[in-house]
Parts: sequence; structure tokens; C-alpha cells
Amino acid sequence: MLVGTSNLTKNIDEACVNELEIPLIVMMENAVNAAMKNLDTEKNYSYTIVCGTGNNGGDGLGIARKLSILGKKVDIFLVGKKEKLTECSSINLKILENMGLKPVFLNEDNKELLIHSLEKTDSCVDAIFGTGLKRDIVGVFYSIIECMNKFAKKIYSIDVPSGLDSDNGKVKGISVKADRTISFEFFKRGFLEYIADSYTGEVVIEEIGVPEFIKNKFHNGEYIVDKNEIYKYIRPKERNAHKGSFGKVSIIAGSKGFYGAAKIATESAVKTGSGLVTLISDFDVQEKLCTVLTEAMTVNYSEKERIDKLIKNSNAIGIGPGMGDNSKTLNIVEYILNNANCPVIIDADGINCLKNNKEILKNKNIEKLITPHPVELARITGYSIEYINNNRIDAAKEAARSLKSIILLKGNRTVITDGYTTYINSTGNSAMANGGMGDCLTGIITSLVGQGISLFDSAVVGAYLHGYTGDIIAKDKYTVNATDIIDKIPYIMKKFENKEY
Repeated sequence: MLVGTSNLTKNIDEACVNELEIPLIVMMENAVNAAMKNLDTEKNYSYTIVCGTGNNGGDGLGIARKLSILGKKVDIFLVGKKEKLTECSSINLKILENMGLKPVFLNEDNKELLIHSLEKTDSCVDAIFGTGLKRDIVGVFYSIIECMNKFAKKIYSIDVPSGLDSDNGKVKGISVKADRTISFEFFKRGFLEYIADSYTGEVVIEEIGVPEFIKNKFHNGEYIVDKNEIYKYIRPKERNAHKGSFGKVSIIAGSKGFYGAAKIATESAVKTGSGLVTLISDFDVQEKLCTVLTEAMTVNYSEKERIDKLIKNSNAIGIGPGMGDNSKTLNIVEYILNNANCPVIIDADGINCLKNNKEILKNKNIEKLITPHPVELARITGYSIEYINNNRIDAAKEAARSLKSIILLKGNRTVITDGYTTYINSTGNSAMANGGMGDCLTGIITSLVGQGISLFDSAVVGAYLHGYTGDIIAKDKYTVNATDIIDKIPYIMKKFENKEY
């Protein structure tokens, strides 16, 4: 699914009108028809429809016509002056008037009419402002939205909740709090920001007839991952395949007192399907885990010849979980970056130890994936945590370009980017918010790379599978732990292989 900005909407509309010569009123009618599918007309008998004077308001006027034809009771309100209506909105208003349906033009003096309507109708359609809103809402518009939020039983917003900046998710003074947002052609970038969650409600994306080549012409390389992407990568195992067919991976993890991180990262690589997995750690960790990791091998740092051979022959290396933020970890990370012949996945303390040593990372030509949560990204970039949380996509893209690495920024709606192409993960839930989840993800991604999937695609697929597995488990469990993911992921992958989801 495409992610886009208000500028993308503008460019696409102009291209459809000017290059393809599709009349804008035709596109508006397509949007009206698409919205109608999501207004719960089988449940709702009466609607309050609140429109602005722009093209978003034209969508609302078209919806009023369609609902009236279906026999629904509609109360129609317009906010703004009639002479400011766009051409397409004027056309839809004229049709309504010809049908005997005359909207009420709202102002501060008659907003009681709106309140009365909202109190007695089943639901409200918000079509005041679309994606082009950039100014703060004041005056009568502020009062009207305030009334809608207070008195409406259910609100359907068309394209974007009025008052929400569709590019950054920030509220322009006040915003409609929608129960469902019906948006067109692509997921608005602002909807991905945490602050937008309280305003968008359920987000539905509908196509309105824009050709794919027009969208691709202007799109900025941002996508939401869905399961159709995953099917391409979880393929049946060939009949004559052997353990060498599924990659050799090394996990460098753990330190005294932090055995769990090493165990989780290693076992998740095993369960995701790697042919051979080796944990590289200090002697204390090896001693504790060598009898526990029954399907993986172990090596300690004193076995230099074995480690050199492992590093040179690995198809993927994951490093960092539970190692400690210290000079020893830094030395090991630098050694791996200097000697590896394969992609390297850097997590946790592998990231933290680089905060004052970023040049070590930048100057290496091998592919690198860094998997920070916001605090770790703040440490390595110098960005504030507030900036990262409020600008997750841009912060991740900037860091990827600066650090010459792929970035996987953890959290709700994990962001995966190389600085140019960006995917936002759509899976995962708060039941997974506990220790060990990041270690588990590191093992999953390392395993997928070892099996021959590119580093970028492994990050995308790994994040999706990790979250999807957690979503399945969370249906029956209040808390989802990393060990739950490890136990379940082979079954989830099998269902993806069989295309059962």
C-alpha cells in the first residue's frame, strides 16, 4: 500500500485532469461511490453531513445525494460562503438543489441547528477540510468541529479528519475525532504518526480509478507492508534441499548476567529456518547455554581460529543483544565490520557502543542493518527522542543516509528504510511490549538474510512476521513473550508458504 503526502494528492489530481483528461468531477464521483461502501448504510438510517467549500466538501455533497437516493434521511450543512465553492462542489450543490435538498449555511448564530441534527441522527459525515489544510482552524470552523466531536454519535471523515495535517499528523488547532476515516488511493503519511491515532479511528483506503503509472510517477517511495508482500519470500522448500541450502549464520550476543538475550536471538534464528546457527560469546555465556541450545553450536571469544573461519563463511551475522555498552563490545563490532563478507545486523548494545564511534560504521562497505528503538537512535544520531517520536519516518530516513546503513526503527509501526525507499510495518501489538522482543527480531532477520533474502527485504519480512506472529498469539494471551514468538513462528511461516492467510 502506498503512503503519500498532500503534495502527492495534488500532483496526481493534476496529472489525471491534464494528462489523462479525466474531468475532476468524474474523480469526485468515484470518491463518492468509494466512500458510500464504508458508511454502514445497512445500519444507519439518518446522517448529518457537514461540508466545506473545497473539493472535500464536494465529496460530502455527492454523498448526501447518494444517501438521499437510498432513502436515508440527510441533514446537509455547509460551512463557508457559497461564492467560495469550487467548481465541482458547485455542480454537486446545484444537483442537490434541483432534487429539492437545500443545505443550511452554518455560522455562529445558527449552529444550534447543527447540534439538534447531530443529537437526532445516527451518524455524521465530516467533509469540511481535505488534505490541503495548512492553516490553524479558528472561528466558526473551530466551533463547528467542537460541536461535531461533542454531539455526534459516530463520525465518518472523508479522506482526512478535518483539522488533522495529513502530512505530519499534527492538529491544526482542533480536529474532528473520527470513528472511521475513508481515504483515497494511498495511506496519508500523517496517519502513521502516533499523535494521529486519536483522530483517525479505523482507516480505510479506497481506490478511485487513478492508473498505477500515474501514482508511480509522483510517489516518494514510501509503503505500508501487507501480507501480499510476504508471500513472495516464504516459498516451499525444495525436495532435495539440505542444511547448507538454508544458510550459515552467526549470532554474537550475551555477556555475564545477560544470557537470555543470547539464547533468544540464537533460538529465533534456528526456528526461522537457518540451516546452521552458531552463537559466538564469552566463555561464561557459552558455559551456561551450550547444553540449552540443542540445535545451535556455540563458540567463545578465545577460539580465534574458529571465529575467523565462522565470520568469513557466514551468510549473515547478527550482533549486539545483551553484550553491554563497553569498549569490549565496540572492539568486537569493529572486528566484525572489518572482517565479515556478508550483511551484518546490529542491535542493542552493538548500536549503543557506536554512539561516539560512528565513523567505524560509515566507512565499511558491507551491507549493514541497524535496529534501534527511539532512545538508541537518539544516542547514535544526536536527535532528540521527541523529534524521533514525532517524525519517525523522516528521522529514520535521515539516519539511514547519514550512517550509510539500513535503519529499522522499532516501535508501533516499525519503519524500515535505506534513506530512499521506506516501508512501514503494519503488524504487532502492545501485548508484545516486554524484554527480549528485539533480540528475537534480530534472530529472525539474521536467519532470513542467511537463507538468501536481501538485507532490506529481510528487515521488511522479518518485522512483519515478528509482529504478525505476536498478533496471532495475542488473540489468546494477555502477554506475548519472545519465547512465544519463537515457538509459533515456524507454524506461521508454514501458513504463509501455503498462502492460508
